[in-house]
Amino acid sequence: MPPNRMLDLKHENGLHVGNTTRIDLHYHANVYGLSRRLRRKRVRLTRRIVADGGLACLASTEHSYKNPLEAYHHLLEVAEGGCTHVLPGVEAVSSENVEVIFLFRDEDHLRKGLGLLPSFGWSCRDAARIAAELDCITSIPHPFHICRSAAGNVLSSDAYAALLNMVDYVEIHNSSALTISCRLFGPMTRSLFRRSLHKLHATLDLPPEKRGRGLGWAIGSDAHFPQEQFIVGETGQQLCEGETYFDMLRRRIRFMPYGMVSLFEQGLSNDMSLLRNCRSAMQEGIIKKYCKTLFQAGVYATALPFISAAPAFLTKIR
Repeated sequence: MPPNRMLDLKHENGLHVGNTTRIDLHYHANVYGLSRRLRRKRVRLTRRIVADGGLACLASTEHSYKNPLEAYHHLLEVAEGGCTHVLPGVEAVSSENVEVIFLFRDEDHLRKGLGLLPSFGWSCRDAARIAAELDCITSIPHPFHICRSAAGNVLSSDAYAALLNMVDYVEIHNSSALTISCRLFGPMTRSLFRRSLHKLHATLDLPPEKRGRGLGWAIGSDAHFPQEQFIVGETGQQLCEGETYFDMLRRRIRFMPYGMVSLFEQGLSNDMSLLRNCRSAMQEGIIKKYCKTLFQAGVYATALPFISAAPAFLTKIR
């Protein structure tokens, strides 16, 4: 879906407007290495945005190398006193450098999952076995994003098809691409970034032939900052009596996009927004490379207590 189509998405308040349920299946608290003052500020901002957007459920899917448990606890604080349920999860990276999202029923299952999904310490070939062992829900995020860990870019076509057969969901809309694509669609830049634009188009609207068969359609903001929770998923399905949101997602729902945060109100065209995202991406890249180096050296497990100090020098640029 091109950016101009995304800009037209409706904005309404209320948890179940028109008997619909809104769920964001891909969200990053992004508080790793953040100061207490900035964390408190982010709690207030996130709480306001999810309440104004009528979000019923928010999946905490922090990167496996950025303390997903800490991110989950942060979002639990955000949800206190509100109507939004927080689903524990992780965006884990495999030995093939492919990202897969794992969603869990509760914190205990998340803790167990983090033990079985160390960054770079598992293979995509084992995704189905791991999911069965953990009793979790799996999703392939942004299969053709310009990032280096998108499954459709890293894996062969056969391996990507095999992975589709192992998971519950594939992400058909990821609004993180909006920040980049709206800048590359201009007449002066379109011809220079043709290949990147093709990938961004697929990230904003995954082609039907790349969605697999019988899978749910996930929609995620992939927001790393609260004010960039542009697109979330919406469905006409509701919770049944005694059912949790985890149980509801077992149905492999095919979500439709809902515009939760206005692109223009958040200054998408502001260069400071682009700079903020670039700094965040640089920080993540450094942490990821650091963890991968430790894993390859065979000292990842013993080095874990010290990893939290690795990005400390970067927190000043936020």
